[in-house]
Amino acid sequence: MDDPSPALKDGFADATVNAIAQRLAAASPEFNRARFKKVVLAGFDELSLMARVRRVAEGMVAALPAEFAQALTIVERALGEPPHIDDVSEGMGAFQWAPFLEFVAIAGIAHPELALPALARLTRHFTGEFAIRPFLEQHLDTTRDHVRSWVTHTDPRVRRLASEGTRPLLPWGKHVMILKREPHDGLALIEALAHDSSDNVRRSAANHLNDVSRLFPDLALQHANRWATQSELGQATARHAMRTLIKKGHPAALGLLGYDVAAEVTLSGLTLSAKRLAIGDTLQVQATLTAAAKGKKAVRCCVDYAVRYASARGTERLKVFKGSSLSLMPGEPVVFAFQRDFIPRTTRVLYPGEHAVQVLVNGVMLGEQGFTLGVS
Repeated sequence: MDDPSPALKDGFADATVNAIAQRLAAASPEFNRARFKKVVLAGFDELSLMARVRRVAEGMVAALPAEFAQALTIVERALGEPPHIDDVSEGMGAFQWAPFLEFVAIAGIAHPELALPALARLTRHFTGEFAIRPFLEQHLDTTRDHVRSWVTHTDPRVRRLASEGTRPLLPWGKHVMILKREPHDGLALIEALAHDSSDNVRRSAANHLNDVSRLFPDLALQHANRWATQSELGQATARHAMRTLIKKGHPAALGLLGYDVAAEVTLSGLTLSAKRLAIGDTLQVQATLTAAAKGKKAVRCCVDYAVRYASARGTERLKVFKGSSLSLMPGEPVVFAFQRDFIPRTTRVLYPGEHAVQVLVNGVMLGEQGFTLGVS
């Protein structure tokens, strides 16, 4: 999502629409290609990526048989056999399959008994995490029953759907209020996935718990502590799940990851490679950290940094970035450095004006240096 050029939606354009139409026409003579394109292409260029996905799905609804079971058979025939787990396409290439799942979300919402098993099958082509959200909103109990069975599925893509699809704060996904208000059921569903053999599944479980940490920090910490004591895999999952609380300097989260939150650390020599940058430049930052000369045991510190960005309205936006872990011997200075580019991206708009860099140690801001960002 950080690639600035071309825009994400440019990878999902007319050629994608034509390829989908060709697949559906080959799968069924009943497919009305002319109606499909008429629905899809009206104002298509002005739509965002996810709006384009939905528009194509709406075109499929208009051009396929009205009976959902019949239309679903055509959709699955058009997709063909799912790729092997090692051959799944990534990036924009995968989005060509997204409308097929969105079709299930639109046309199948009144038929969860058919639609939900279909999403479990189709998620092996492209993640069903977005398509499942309307079912969670309108058929919560039925959907959770299906999700429980997915947790033990042999295919890790289906197990991942159980976790990712029920995230309280799924990026790009429809927010379902019950998932945000009452995360306990979702956490119970993903308990086993924190120790899953698949890295992708464990990462999803961590993302799920990280969402919960933004809403209910204490609840998330309870689960992270339990995961961390149950297995080595669970420990790694818990560490990844605590990243938002770590950036906020939450003492219990820092302690869970083994940082010495009570240690006395001082910052000196904070310098920037330039006090004036142009948009597109990269800033180099260097500083020295020293732990208080108490005892002989190394002090483990979480060293992050934050950028205070200017905004269009003149207010400030603070963004914390992950730095590194450092072990400091008492009384022995350690020099560290990092860099940050100021290249515009689709998810980051940069504005000229006064900015600043902050250094955070165990969540505490120890120093700040300002600089000016201008236009080259």
